[in-house]
Amino acid sequence: MGYNIQNWDLIQSTKVSGTSKMKCPICTPTRKNKSDRSLFVNFTNGTAKCFNNGCDALFFKDSIQNSIVKESYTLPSQEWRNYTKLSDNLVKYIENERKIKQYTLNHFDITEESYYQPALNKEVNNIVFNYFESDTLVNKKYRSGNKKFTQSKNGKPIFYNINAIIGEEECYIVEGEFDVLALYEIGIKNAISIPNGANDNDNYWSNSEKYLKDIKKFYIATDNDESGNNVADKIAQRLGRYRCERITFEGKDANDDLKAGVLEKTIHNTSKYPVSGTFKVSDVIDNIFDLYDNGMPETIYPKHHSFGNLKDIFSVMRGHLITGTGIPSHGKSNFTEWYVLNLVRDYKMKVSFFSPEHHPFELHHTTFIEKVYGKNFFRDNDNCQRISKEEILRYKEWAEEKVYLTGTENGEFPTWDWLFEKFKEQMFNYGIDIFVIDAFNKLGFNGKGNRLEQINEVLTKLTMFAQMNNVIIFLVAHPTKMQKDLNGLYASPTLYDVSGSSDFRNQTHDGFCIYRYFGDGAEEKGYTTFENLKTKMKFQGEIGGVVEFDYHIPSGRYYEKFTEVPTYCLIDEPKEFEEEKEQKEIKPITPATPTEAFGITDPFGEKYEEENEIPF
Repeated sequence: MGYNIQNWDLIQSTKVSGTSKMKCPICTPTRKNKSDRSLFVNFTNGTAKCFNNGCDALFFKDSIQNSIVKESYTLPSQEWRNYTKLSDNLVKYIENERKIKQYTLNHFDITEESYYQPALNKEVNNIVFNYFESDTLVNKKYRSGNKKFTQSKNGKPIFYNINAIIGEEECYIVEGEFDVLALYEIGIKNAISIPNGANDNDNYWSNSEKYLKDIKKFYIATDNDESGNNVADKIAQRLGRYRCERITFEGKDANDDLKAGVLEKTIHNTSKYPVSGTFKVSDVIDNIFDLYDNGMPETIYPKHHSFGNLKDIFSVMRGHLITGTGIPSHGKSNFTEWYVLNLVRDYKMKVSFFSPEHHPFELHHTTFIEKVYGKNFFRDNDNCQRISKEEILRYKEWAEEKVYLTGTENGEFPTWDWLFEKFKEQMFNYGIDIFVIDAFNKLGFNGKGNRLEQINEVLTKLTMFAQMNNVIIFLVAHPTKMQKDLNGLYASPTLYDVSGSSDFRNQTHDGFCIYRYFGDGAEEKGYTTFENLKTKMKFQGEIGGVVEFDYHIPSGRYYEKFTEVPTYCLIDEPKEFEEEKEQKEIKPITPATPTEAFGITDPFGEKYEEENEIPF
């Protein structure tokens, strides 16, 4: 397998957590320098690696096969060694076309197997990338000569070459297995690949967490195209931008640059992600020119026309803490949920709600389902149809990797330190973009000091967390009891009225108030106002600006006053906002046959049978 897997019991220690450098039980007896502590042991994760060149022993405390059973995955056949003899045609083709040598194919235990390709509806010869965790084969990816793919049924999703980063402080993340092999050709061994191309999926992140969480620096080396840039941004979002750098290739990917003979140069073509810290002008000069050419940066706001001119008076930005307040029962939580769910839809974001006031979770989801469809969950109501079971299942598919709920277990009392740890876990495992905390007073303080000092410390942590991780945090906060005016109406709260401290005004980046006018219940119809209490940047909106909304009780949706109740479904693509794609004239060409383009046989030495077959 290219790795020297050894028994964990050979490590003699009483430690059960933390890390330690020790003498390697495998290579120390045969070394001249018997005092060298070349073995790095992570007792918390149950992994260890010897950094003595020529030993490279790996140790795993837990049985991977037992974890496979526990996690309900299916192990592929472990008889991969029967297929390690690669045909001359395949070896020569990969060396000629990919510049990847046979010793690299052998190191990664690449196999050649006949396997059924669903896309071709037949069994064909494949190059096989074997996914190992420890010495256990947990998944296999089959790639045919004409670039069709399939995987082991119910295999464990995990990064390719995950063993290579155990004990490492740095890690390269690429977009394909061939790119891992390309980096190995120039001496970079600590490289892993996302398993599904330019797709970001929660499962392989969760399964790889213990191997990734202690890495100090990540070099994101996904493809140099739109999809590669998009997945790179999502990877940085999960890992924390402060410990990521982006590599930009001259060609499309690492393998392209290896073929062009420039990979050893372009692998150092890195740029930092924008996070708080210390930067030189050269670090942000491209962004400065972008502002010069294109004006102020775009802000984030719900795009549907039912929000009226709200985007003109209030919008948000990544890296901001937004505090929403309002008198109890005036709808601040309800409006925040409606606002945020539209951001999830319009910007393909993910959100995590911490809302102890909305337990149990299943009941909270019913309010989301109503807002998503614009229908009532429990009954037909006010010309509004009841949601069907089919729509509930469709919501499940849509929300499964978009909407997350956070709560304590086993009677645990939630504190701010606990919540920050949950946020960090969710950033990594799920790539969260928006966190909603409803409400501030539902969490206990951990630090010492008076209440004002504790509130100031928490707000400081919230603002720094938002900036460091480039996320948006919505914080719902109750005001103190407001006084009534001469007409018997409560005054509309400001951020200075939020219970506990004026720091809610001073520290938050942006803020708003939701205020409800109830009407007299007869001729006068009630309505709700959204008021901008603070926006950090002038171009985000107009402080003091107000938009009036009507409220649709059956669906929980807000919409611009005096307009029709919106009926659009949040699951559907927002077509009314899609930019028109430029139509270009495509001139017809006469396609070459596979034989004309690539010769008589494919990389496995077999004749092409169909005109649309393309090698690797």
